[in-house]
Amino acid sequence: MKKSELTEEEKRVLNELEKETAEDKEWKQRKLKFEKWQLKRLSVPEWRILLALAYDGPQNKYVISKAYKNVRVQYATVHRATKHLEKTGWIEVIDTKISEKNMPTKIYSLTREGLLWLFSKIPKTIHPSLVYTPKDDSLDLRKTLNQKDTSKVENLETQNDVYLHLLLDFNIDNIAENNTKLFPIVFENWNTFRKVGVAQGIAAEFPEAAFSTLVDYYHKYPLVFQLETIERLFSYKCYHAFLKFHTTGFVNVHPDYQNERINKTVQVFKSSPQLHKLFQQISKDIEDRLDKSLAFIKRVKTEIHRRN
Repeated sequence: MKKSELTEEEKRVLNELEKETAEDKEWKQRKLKFEKWQLKRLSVPEWRILLALAYDGPQNKYVISKAYKNVRVQYATVHRATKHLEKTGWIEVIDTKISEKNMPTKIYSLTREGLLWLFSKIPKTIHPSLVYTPKDDSLDLRKTLNQKDTSKVENLETQNDVYLHLLLDFNIDNIAENNTKLFPIVFENWNTFRKVGVAQGIAAEFPEAAFSTLVDYYHKYPLVFQLETIERLFSYKCYHAFLKFHTTGFVNVHPDYQNERINKTVQVFKSSPQLHKLFQQISKDIEDRLDKSLAFIKRVKTEIHRRN
């Protein structure tokens, strides 16, 4: 049927359906933004800036440039890289202060998206050349590992350096201490987690949780409507993965260590009212999934028995 053959009411309804709302446009732009991020390849100077802000918290460009060996030569590079990262949305100006020379200076910080993108790039596996060295494999990484200290940001000169730093020297403790405001539910109790002995386990969930958070948030998946903010979404995914790991692995834990695992988990979720509330939500979600899994198994067993 042609549009001209429709009634006025039908035309009105069709026009309403064809209209793209402001919210639809926003989500479409966010999805496109995420897809561009996926293709993003940072230069080494940009990596240095992200890492400097992650480890030391908000700073001005002069302080950031100290992550370079020669400040006067590299300041222009810092300026260009900072502008690029700001345009991408991974860093932002959070304040303006007067410098010692009585000049206004901008204070930069990571954004939540910038820190999540950084977390998502933590290598999940070790490159083969660091484990074995077949004839047709590149030895560049192994040579770099043997010849250079990549633990310091100032020593990062190549993409190989950055990879080794993220793999071997990525300092989550510094990030938690200096970026608490970005993800307070995750970071504000980090010292407690270290004392309890679970910080490393929670940090191990960061790469997958960060990537999953960005995917969900920028593709408007259902959990976004429930949790609303990217901060809550990342916190939920971190602690959900942590609790799921301890839940599924509990049956394999030796009885002598079961109470220890329970005690550590209790200390995590009792460390703040927010975490206690989050535990109730996560535990309910896990229980619902287990109930559905058990229901599936029972139905399969019943069907097998019936067909016999």
